[in-house]
Amino acid sequence: MFESVRRHQRIFLGLILVLIIPSFVVVGAWDLIAPGSDAGTVATVGRQKIQKFEWERSHQQRIDQIRAQLGGRIDPSLLDTQASRLSTLEDLVTQQVLLHAAESLRVRISDEQMRRTISAIPAVQKDGRFDMGLYQQALKAQGLTAEGFEQRVRADLALESVPAAIGRSTMVPRSVARRLTQSGLETRVVRVKKFPIAEALAGIQVSDAELQAFYQANAKTFQTPEEVDIALVGFSKPASADQVEQFSNLVYEQSDSLEPAARKFNLPIQTVKSVRRQGPDEARPAELQRIVGHPKMLQALFSTDVLVNKRNTEAVEIAPGVLASARVIAHRPAAPIPLDRVRAQIERQLKEQKAAERVTDLAQTAAKALTPGAATTGLTAAKTLSRADSQKPAGAADIPSEVIAAVFSADVKSLPAAISVPASTKTAAAWLVVIESAQVPAVDSPAVKEAVARELQRLEMASTQDALERWISFHRQAIGVKTFPEKLAKTDSR
Repeated sequence: MFESVRRHQRIFLGLILVLIIPSFVVVGAWDLIAPGSDAGTVATVGRQKIQKFEWERSHQQRIDQIRAQLGGRIDPSLLDTQASRLSTLEDLVTQQVLLHAAESLRVRISDEQMRRTISAIPAVQKDGRFDMGLYQQALKAQGLTAEGFEQRVRADLALESVPAAIGRSTMVPRSVARRLTQSGLETRVVRVKKFPIAEALAGIQVSDAELQAFYQANAKTFQTPEEVDIALVGFSKPASADQVEQFSNLVYEQSDSLEPAARKFNLPIQTVKSVRRQGPDEARPAELQRIVGHPKMLQALFSTDVLVNKRNTEAVEIAPGVLASARVIAHRPAAPIPLDRVRAQIERQLKEQKAAERVTDLAQTAAKALTPGAATTGLTAAKTLSRADSQKPAGAADIPSEVIAAVFSADVKSLPAAISVPASTKTAAAWLVVIESAQVPAVDSPAVKEAVARELQRLEMASTQDALERWISFHRQAIGVKTFPEKLAKTDSR
């Protein structure tokens, strides 16, 4: 679903001003960077076309923002999946559907509403007040005009008006919120017994046949990574669009060398070792990794045209005003790691797997054998758990969150009740859990009264989201939406 609709916030307006050049601004520059690269329309919404360059810009912004939120410590290829590509396209389609609806409804944004929105952007405030100097400086830094940016703000505000109106039309019974609040505040008193995997490893044997079978079944896991050594030339902050075009043409037309482009613009050619198809190199300087780890650069480096035909990559736009091209000096394909080098690793993994099965059986047997009033040795003292504890990554009371979730999924019509939780990598053990009691707070209790407003707000947001999705689905059919996902597939050519 469209990001701004999900958040119900206007935070993205600041991002548009400070971090992002809107797609309508970069159309001309994009054509200069990659002349003739527009593969056409990727979707139509009524008569409105969504071009591939618009999708590419939006998709790259999404990847960059997610990586920035994660400190850059994630392989870009993990974010550039076919599913994420389709998600970006769906967001753009949804945006156009909402804009179409706003135009059909003749939504008008007043000058005062537009000015209030811009004035509230932190990037253009000084001492908490709007500063015209900062505003003009930010516009100039991104090559925007005040008129163009204000037009975009009006469009965004008009776009927000549709889901806001739908939200006002949805209603959630307060009684539903109260019942869900009661359930969320339920507590259960348990006693547990842990069956650690580590304590069951003794005596477990793994045969050579088992080792060989596991190695062959997981052959892709036991490989050296595919990587290349490259020559790289970067072109940062070009003075004019003409220089962008010249650089792009030189690396493309004289594709057997980077020397012509390097000489023309007095640029150094840098050698970069061990660039992997997948997986970031944390030891590499961040700015260099940003270039060689860029999804488009990686896609180009490992394409047939560059690997086999020994050509330069096309000029890849790393960021606004930053271009780079590279060629492969050496290529090392992925290769199997000999079994002897990973034997100990596989043996340990298989032993732990067998130990997990053993302790899981022990916990299941103990749970089945437990009868009311029967004594069970090794149980801990009673511990009180809440549903909220299952949402905590570390769990609570020395009990993993996965085990707590199983506790609150169990049937407690008859207490005490015994359940077993299978061993897993996360829990490192199998668990026997005896649920001794369960308590749901009264509907008029202080805890329920305090939390019900938050639950009602959550339900209203969920209801609004559901209503909006159904509304958009209806209008997609009414307007006429066509998408061409085959144009978004990764290719292995220039």
